[in-house]
Amino acid sequence: MKRQYICRKMFSQVLWPSLISALALSVANMADAVAVGSRMGESGLAAIGVVTPLYMIYNVIGFAFSTGGCVTHSRLTAAGKDEEALAHFKCMALWLLGISAVIALLGNALLRPILTLLGAGDERPVLQTLCEQYARPLLAAAPVFLLNLLLYDFTRCDDDPQLASLGFSVGCAVDLLLNILFVLVLDWGVRGSAWATVIAQTLSVLIMSAHFFRRSGILQFRRLAGAAPGGETFYLVGRSLRIGLSTSARYVFQFLFLIMGNRLLLSAGSRGVINGEIYVAVFDVVMNVSYLAYGLYQAFSDTMQPLAATFAAEHDRDDLRYLLRFALRYGLMCGMLTGTALCLLTIPVSKLFGIVDAESLAVSVKAIPIFCLSTPFAGVTIILTGYYQSVGHERLASFATASRTLLFLLPVTFAAGLFFPLDFWWLFVISEVGSLIVLLIMARKKTRDEDEGIPVYSATIDQNNRELERVLQGVTAFCEEQEVPMKQAMQIELAVEELCLVTQEQAFTGKPDEYICLTLAKERNGDFVLHIRNSAPYFNPLDMRMGKLSADSQEELLNSMGVMMVRKKAKEFYYRNYQGFNVMTVTI
Repeated sequence: MKRQYICRKMFSQVLWPSLISALALSVANMADAVAVGSRMGESGLAAIGVVTPLYMIYNVIGFAFSTGGCVTHSRLTAAGKDEEALAHFKCMALWLLGISAVIALLGNALLRPILTLLGAGDERPVLQTLCEQYARPLLAAAPVFLLNLLLYDFTRCDDDPQLASLGFSVGCAVDLLLNILFVLVLDWGVRGSAWATVIAQTLSVLIMSAHFFRRSGILQFRRLAGAAPGGETFYLVGRSLRIGLSTSARYVFQFLFLIMGNRLLLSAGSRGVINGEIYVAVFDVVMNVSYLAYGLYQAFSDTMQPLAATFAAEHDRDDLRYLLRFALRYGLMCGMLTGTALCLLTIPVSKLFGIVDAESLAVSVKAIPIFCLSTPFAGVTIILTGYYQSVGHERLASFATASRTLLFLLPVTFAAGLFFPLDFWWLFVISEVGSLIVLLIMARKKTRDEDEGIPVYSATIDQNNRELERVLQGVTAFCEEQEVPMKQAMQIELAVEELCLVTQEQAFTGKPDEYICLTLAKERNGDFVLHIRNSAPYFNPLDMRMGKLSADSQEELLNSMGVMMVRKKAKEFYYRNYQGFNVMTVTI
């Protein structure tokens, strides 16, 4: 229960900034459609819906760098490899800026062929003109969009989630306000909506860039300037991209899904089966609603990821399992309440996007509730995929992403759009339920973690010295079980005793909720790695000249000598303050 309390506390500290960012991002994503739909009706919504696949390209690249980079960054900092983490971020940022510059140049040069591919060809001149006005600024600002994604995840994982949330939220709020100004007041149409998004993204990047001049985390400008990427760095970047692509690949399929959906609905309209532009407009409304529904689940996944990566590095299996259950339980509660509210408010939501006439409302009132039925299944998939990605099961995460789309979403969309366009919206329910069932079947076959063969001893200690005696006995028994040489076993026991004792005596303030979580693991190379995480106020045992020290200089000297003995005998000794917790890692 003590470890679970600390796990919940760590999760909650990161969750609220993530939820605020998710809600703000949802509002910003919907701002374009709300403003343009209110002013221009179905034609404006259709134009935004046709161009929306371009955002999916940004998401594929941006999240491959940011999500994968965030997981690798958390693992490196948990292991005390600060220099590698700095070089890793620097290399990823430079690569991302280079790729985004190419996208900006080629995108504008090839805009007409791109719009034809998206469904706005020469046969639809009015729609093509609107799409061109909306797409050009978005393509020109590709570096800003991709850098925004990278900075958000790295700032959040580098122990500064509040600034990440602030930058994202301010940018989203400005996007909404500028949409109102440019579209509703100045009547700049879709072009004004695009520039509102570009300006807001730029502001968000500027705010989050302040992290490099703060003391939180290790990503500081002066340290990054001296970071020198080497051969190991390129391996880490490649690994990060493999991790990130296991999730971001879904946006490739989302890109194909949006193009297929739009073109099939427009084709059904040409055949006279449905009103094509109305269905494309409602399809855009449903996708905008999905930003809110999926964004909430993604917030729980994003909150879980750095913690799961940290716990995985510590081989803390108990906390990993509890963390996953906690994220699923409360993520589903939050997501299902939101889905219920959207079902009850279908008509007001439709009118908010400019769907006001009877024919359009009849389609929207049917579409939104059916979509909401699918969101709990999608939410579980999102959280599970983020978990497997963080703990080293990238292949399982990649399989979940690929199977969801290739086995279900694209085939079902094709069949629904071609043969059942009137019931097009059921594709969401069929796809999400089917993909979750397949993921659960595959996950059950992989019940063991990759490091299950690694022996682990874990314990929790409070302010009671008897607890420490019990843990020392457990450590001794663990060393005997693993047949550890006497000299190495003595060093392990010394490290546990001295670091836990100095924490109890020097860091604890007497509050009943202060605990030490200890994990001792035998790595495959024969090293023993000790992870000690405590909930006391800031306390670095490597710096004994802190305000919270005993007035007794003799006790201070003894504590200092004990810590220095551990540091001298250890192969590595690393301290960091992460999410308000003191974390010590000792390799023996």
